[in-house]
Amino acid sequence: MKRPHRQQTLLPLLFSVALPATAGHLELPALQVSGVRDTLTQSGVDYLRLNQPAVDSAGLLLRIPGAAVNGNGPLTGIAQYRGMYGDRVNILLNGTHVSPAGPNTMDPPLSRLPVPLMESLDVIRGIAPVSSGNETIGGTFHAKTRSGSYGSGSTYEFHGDAGVQGHSVDGGYDLDALLSLGNRNNRFHVAATRQDGSDYDAGHGTVRPSEHERNFYTAGYGWTSGDHEFTLDAEHDDTNNNGTPALPMDIEWVDGNHVRSRYQGMLGGVDLEARLYGGSAKHRMSNYRLRTPPSMMGNPMRRHALTESRDLGYALSGSWEVAGGELELGSDGYFAEHFADIFNPDNTGFLVNNFRGIERQVAGVYGEWNGEAAPGWEFQIGLRYTHVHMDADTVTARGFPAMMGVSANASALASGFNNADRSVDDNNIDAVIKLRHALSEGLDAELGLARKTRSPSYQERYLWLPLESTSGLADGNNYIGNIGLDPEVAWQAEVGLDWHGENFYFTPRIFYHHVLDYITGIAGPTSGAARSFHDAVTTMTGSSARLLQFANVDARIYGIDAGFGLRFLRHWRLDGNLSAMRGERVDADENLYRIAAPTLLAGLSYDAPDWSATLEGRFTAPKRDIAEVNNERKSAGYILLNLRGEYHLPVDNLRLRFGAENLLDKHYRPHTNGVNRVSSSADPRGNHVAGPGRNIYASLSYEW
Repeated sequence: MKRPHRQQTLLPLLFSVALPATAGHLELPALQVSGVRDTLTQSGVDYLRLNQPAVDSAGLLLRIPGAAVNGNGPLTGIAQYRGMYGDRVNILLNGTHVSPAGPNTMDPPLSRLPVPLMESLDVIRGIAPVSSGNETIGGTFHAKTRSGSYGSGSTYEFHGDAGVQGHSVDGGYDLDALLSLGNRNNRFHVAATRQDGSDYDAGHGTVRPSEHERNFYTAGYGWTSGDHEFTLDAEHDDTNNNGTPALPMDIEWVDGNHVRSRYQGMLGGVDLEARLYGGSAKHRMSNYRLRTPPSMMGNPMRRHALTESRDLGYALSGSWEVAGGELELGSDGYFAEHFADIFNPDNTGFLVNNFRGIERQVAGVYGEWNGEAAPGWEFQIGLRYTHVHMDADTVTARGFPAMMGVSANASALASGFNNADRSVDDNNIDAVIKLRHALSEGLDAELGLARKTRSPSYQERYLWLPLESTSGLADGNNYIGNIGLDPEVAWQAEVGLDWHGENFYFTPRIFYHHVLDYITGIAGPTSGAARSFHDAVTTMTGSSARLLQFANVDARIYGIDAGFGLRFLRHWRLDGNLSAMRGERVDADENLYRIAAPTLLAGLSYDAPDWSATLEGRFTAPKRDIAEVNNERKSAGYILLNLRGEYHLPVDNLRLRFGAENLLDKHYRPHTNGVNRVSSSADPRGNHVAGPGRNIYASLSYEW
């Protein structure tokens, strides 16, 4: 069977978990896992063991070295890893690709898995192997949903759990329940969660709009016999009013469905795994339901949009022993469609096909070998070929005012797009080499080299009208796309250590990425229909937005991240992580946009058999190296203090968790948050959206 990745699932240490502590022994990441895949170090979050009141699953990433969150709203966190974000990061939900319904990624992949129903969230530390998926230039994250379990005999066993949580910062609550029935061959489960909260309070004022409401349902079946297992799962996402103050519109609703099947088994000495999945999501957003709309020439400029995405994907792999190691061959891919139309409720003749009939077809094949090249030397080599086909239907723009040439320029842009050759095919090659060597007992060194690629997103290629439909960049600027963009090619290098003993661990990594044809916004055209349209609209609305165009540049991203932990005095432990990185263009004196500020997370914990407590600090440095072309603002540093506790009640399997985040009610603005678009919010428009203020929370959970 496939050997496990080396896994740091994460650290009862790194978090305020309350598990009984063994006297004098540190509960470490699984650093002693043997096997040829040990080079694939993972860090992860086991939510069932984590005491944190995260509303958005992406918020859990802050506990992983090198990871950050691009925050645009309470359920709209976009994953960032080592300076790469958005479509550059390969997010797999239960091994499947999920496309956001909206062109501004209001429903990013991690939002499709609510925290109360999450079993685990793992990131493959550093360079992702080619077997982890297509377009892994920014790494790979695996999120897994909780499900039922098999029983031990022929008689069916009934199990379940339920939980309730309340949090003060938004007057919100979370409810969740999971019921399962299983015997040794079959298992069934159903689960549901509801999350609800009002606008959240910042240190000074209230962030508007930042309310959220979501209902999520899942059901599944599993069958196993001998070396074979088959599973079938279905999920439904019912998201309602959800504020996104960093974007031009807010979510009115998202209606999404996803179905997936998986087979795993052993045939003739070959470990086989196959997945087939599909889904769709519809989404409505507006700029007037949860906020006051902008005005044009003194009149409200109300707009709403209807969007839709469809996914169909597969994955097939086989692995067997070859030359003293394990060889894996596989193929995976998906077909995605996207639609987005913009309407004016005050003018039935207004229609903009923001994106129409977008196709993005991705298919890849790969081979990967893991094994010992020599005693004490673990080796991985992988090669992947990926074909990406993209296309778009013709578009329409009507109902714009004639003044200042707005209508004429919109029509000219639509005509130019419709007459262009919109069909594009990319052929991408990825390669990975990793080497791991035991320097001594408890000290391992790792070296990784890779060539990674990513084709442009559909927004980067097909945004034909100057708008902010940018997959959640949230910089307040208008962009136009570029059909002729080349794929990004990153040459990546990483060196690191895993130093661990009975009572400590330290896992530093240094990385460097040289990215050819990095896709970012540069100053847009100084003349032509796009410039004229942009200048006219910004003049009539009083907007300070710049016109940018997606283009290929050369860039580099480099930095360091580490996890650490120390147990002392029997019940005490100190653990945390640190991250620092820099992103800049090579071909110009310019910084890359939205790179996370240096951060240190450290927690001091006391673990007793039935209770635990943690005092935690998050120390974030000022951010001064900013992207001038995006009009990015500098950010001040800040310190947040969190207090967490957990108590196992005398009743079996009943657990109480409680705590206070941002204990001192600090007003702060995370650098990776988007810029505020709403005048009635806690901060002026154009500032980074403020983070939550003091949040007192408590949760009660019961398992049977």
